[in-house]
Amino acid sequence: ISAGGVAVGAWPRAAMEASELWVGFVGAGRMAGGLVRGLLQAGKVPASNVLASAPSDKNLAAWRELGCRTTHCNLEVVHRSTLVFLATKPHILPGVLEEIRPAVGPHHIVVSLVAGVTIQTLQRLLPPWTKVLRIMPNLPCVVQAGAMVFSRGSNAGDEEATLLKSLLSSCGLCEEVPESYIDIHTGLSGSGVAYVYLFAEALAEGAVKMGMPGALASRIAAQTLL
Repeated sequence: ISAGGVAVGAWPRAAMEASELWVGFVGAGRMAGGLVRGLLQAGKVPASNVLASAPSDKNLAAWRELGCRTTHCNLEVVHRSTLVFLATKPHILPGVLEEIRPAVGPHHIVVSLVAGVTIQTLQRLLPPWTKVLRIMPNLPCVVQAGAMVFSRGSNAGDEEATLLKSLLSSCGLCEEVPESYIDIHTGLSGSGVAYVYLFAEALAEGAVKMGMPGALASRIAAQTLL
């Protein structure tokens, strides 16, 4: 059997060891890139076990520099991965889910980073057996200093939740919460970063007015808030 030109064989065993875990990213933007850097730097998964897809090479070049594999085929990511992160823009996700749905098997763990798309929607658009989790990172995740929350769907158990938390802890704080908390987290930790940045900027500007060089003032202000 084949789908989208990619051969489909028997479903592989779901591997939970880092050296055996195959991780795929459908979407290779800034947030996905930040997460994969955290995973690689912490040794959670080898770069050779990571496959990312994107429509063009614009973002994929940075992934190849990390040692990851890349493709333009979303189906290939699903076929060759056990843990699949969905990191597309919200408006294109339904089409992506329709595309990959035939390739999703009982062994897959599907994790969505996509803002505004509920677990209920994900479960409706994917096969009924799919283990679905939803995470909401914030911008500091790109430098492995983030705050994330995640929720699990009806088919995702303790094993999947433990695996995800172990992996994402390499990018910062990671807590499991009811899905209703995710929007609250977006305001608290997502928008909150911008408010803290403005505060740091104001501190630095005050120091500059008193005679300190701007670059030094900015570094000290940032460190003060860590």
